[in-house]
Amino acid sequence: MSEQAGQWHFLTNHARVLVAIARDPATRLRDIAAVCRITERTALSIVTDLEQAGYMALFSYSYGERTCSAV
Repeated sequence: MSEQAGQWHFLTNHARVLVAIARDPATRLRDIAAVCRITERTALSIVTDLEQAGYMALFSYSYGERTCSAV
């Protein structure tokens, strides 16, 4: 069993991702995953869930960088 699997957290991964984005709206998916101690694939899935549920919106810039914004 991994070290993280045995730990209990007050916030869900969805809440932790939303907090990470609120702290730094220009953060990369890789950084969100590292801060929340989840995989990049899980972070992407959660960001997609949050966007589809209307909790946040993604904005694109001309240089291809994506920025998240909590609604």
